[in-house]
Amino acid sequence: MPFFPEFVTLSIDWYVLAYGAGIAAGAAGLASVFAHEHQENVDLDAVKSRVAELENISSRTLEQNDELAALYAVWADALYDLEEAGLDEIVELFGKAEAIFKATLAQGDDSETRRQLGNAYLSWGVVYNGFGDLESAAATYQKAIDTLKPLDDSGDGEAKYDIAGIKLNLGIACRELGELEKAKTYLDESFLAYRAVEKICYDDTRFYMATVSVQQGNLLHEMGESLESVVDAYNRAMRLYVEVIEDRQQVELERELANVLLDRSMVTYEHWTNQKFECGEERKKVIDDVLLDISRGIELLEKQYNEGNEVARYDLYHAVSLYGRALCDAEYFDRALVSLDRAINEFASLCEEGDAFLMQMAMAYYTRAIAYLGLGKQDLSEQDCLKGSELVNNLLQEDSDDEEIQDLKKQFQTLLGQLGQSPHVST
Repeated sequence: MPFFPEFVTLSIDWYVLAYGAGIAAGAAGLASVFAHEHQENVDLDAVKSRVAELENISSRTLEQNDELAALYAVWADALYDLEEAGLDEIVELFGKAEAIFKATLAQGDDSETRRQLGNAYLSWGVVYNGFGDLESAAATYQKAIDTLKPLDDSGDGEAKYDIAGIKLNLGIACRELGELEKAKTYLDESFLAYRAVEKICYDDTRFYMATVSVQQGNLLHEMGESLESVVDAYNRAMRLYVEVIEDRQQVELERELANVLLDRSMVTYEHWTNQKFECGEERKKVIDDVLLDISRGIELLEKQYNEGNEVARYDLYHAVSLYGRALCDAEYFDRALVSLDRAINEFASLCEEGDAFLMQMAMAYYTRAIAYLGLGKQDLSEQDCLKGSELVNNLLQEDSDDEEIQDLKKQFQTLLGQLGQSPHVST
């Protein structure tokens, strides 16, 4: 019987590239899932020209002041969207908008001015988020909530809806900052607020309720809560996505649905790989259920990609790689090779566009080396180990302190040693 080492579970940071919902979300990619839609095709030159006109009016009316403040915020948003300025320049513009809106409110509370200031804080928080300053983002989101709360307290449905979205962002930011209990509170409050305004007429409320549910599942998993509670959150998200897809014909949301299926399969897989089974049949059933979830996710992502959703391509080949891992762990080595061959070929193509997928390709090489070894093809296993080790060394030249890369390097060294190669080969 061929040697088959214990399959090592390596964390896959599904959304470090900011695609989809994902269990291990990158900070700059995910914490701004809610934002007001910006005006398309903003004529930035016209905005600057109007700002100059208003700045030259010495005795502006309150309406002109509010217009100027709103234009500062539009200008800041446009610079961020166009990636034409650094954080300091954008923050300066938001600061000017804030000062004018506050001055207006000091002369008498005005609902529309309060709403505009709250929305400016939301956009400002999203900008901090995009630049990776999560502490400032969280503080600015809180300012937005505090500003809009009087409107919410008065029964303003639009304000409640906005606060629900801001709390979603704040919950994700707190999770990234390690403040898990705060994150749970904000996400729970976000879901309840969305449910409260669901029947008012906001068409995308169920979409955001699904998004919150995904984040709740991610957080509960990270907090070590029961598998049942995590799966319940994911199941609720899937039900909501299906409702929106069917009711509004938003088939593009099949990508989100697929990613929740993958999240559910990952946490189930992780949970059961740490359990002791009474018999092999019990283990096989659990793994087969996980494989079914992954294959359903792959089908949805392939459909989306074939229909022109380019972003689904990145999710698809992560899913194919995960499928290969699970097949390999279940000792379905022939099937694993088919999936891993596809993943490695696609990751190679993606790496031609940039180095972001080198880690995923290295992990796929490691998994395929295990599959080859399970089939007794030691020479091919050794070849994949050497190829993967070379990729890992390239990654370590860029970031020698990354623990995930270091762990993968150790796995390659161990496997090379077991194959009869010196652990120092290609390391």
